[in-house]
Amino acid sequence: MGGLHQVICTFGVEDVMGLLEFLEQTALSTFIRESSSLLAFPTFLCMHTLGLSLVVGVNSVVAIRVLGVASSIPLQPLKRLYPFIWVGLILSLISGIALAMAKATTLMLNPILLVKLVMIACAVPIMWLLEKKVFRTPEFKETEAGNTKIMAVALLVLWTAVMIAGRLIAYSGTIFGL
Repeated sequence: MGGLHQVICTFGVEDVMGLLEFLEQTALSTFIRESSSLLAFPTFLCMHTLGLSLVVGVNSVVAIRVLGVASSIPLQPLKRLYPFIWVGLILSLISGIALAMAKATTLMLNPILLVKLVMIACAVPIMWLLEKKVFRTPEFKETEAGNTKIMAVALLVLWTAVMIAGRLIAYSGTIFGL
């Protein structure tokens, strides 16, 4: 373990900036950032938006229903929507990584992006737990849904904050006076 600890401790700021510069100079990053093709930045941004729409939209429907809104609609059939959530998440992750690589030296140091990533890291496990608790637990009863309601509220708050943070990234220069 001493060797690994020593390697981790010697990994400095210069190494991080070197990695970010490397990512920013890859062919994919250059294509996304500099190409005038509609397959470059516009396509990756549309993929990211579509993916987030699937994740946030379907999550919101499930979360609002778990909170008791539209209780005449059965909850269990909403289980069929979860593959759309996971496809949307994968699409968002792939396109988001590509977009971040295109401006790695500035974007990956942006505090708004870092907060967004932390919120996503919190939301995804809650999303998985909610799916598991509501749709994979045979003894789940809507009338006894205490902690599932807390998870539903957390998801609504987190995904809304993720979308707001995503929009604010474009204005971070103005926000931070850069």
